[in-house]
Amino acid sequence: MSVLVELEELQKKRAELKSALKSLEKKEKTLGEDLKMLEEQVAIQEMEEKVNAKRAAVKQLEKKKRSLETTLKPTKKRSGKKVQEQEPEEREEDHEMPAEELEKKLTEQIEGQWKKKKKRRWL
Repeated sequence: MSVLVELEELQKKRAELKSALKSLEKKEKTLGEDLKMLEEQVAIQEMEEKVNAKRAAVKQLEKKKRSLETTLKPTKKRSGKKVQEQEPEEREEDHEMPAEELEKKLTEQIEGQWKKKKKRRWL
């Protein structure tokens, strides 16, 4: 009978080990899944930090751009007025000139440009 008792104990031990193995495999699986989730969360957190840092850098650049644009606006208005003031005067002069003189002036300008182009080709 001692052999039967010993065999029974060995079978119990085997069943316990089998149960422990299943339990450990289940735990390993859940830990693996938890590990993947945590890795994703860490990756997301790092990415969020990078995005926030980039947003802050972009915000600073936009602020600097606006600041420079506001300092530039007064000079733009002044230079724009000068151009607008000069153009009407030139236009008035063109309108005051007779059509024949305008045509003569234009042909002289065109001929001068052609001569310059011809010289450039040969040089």
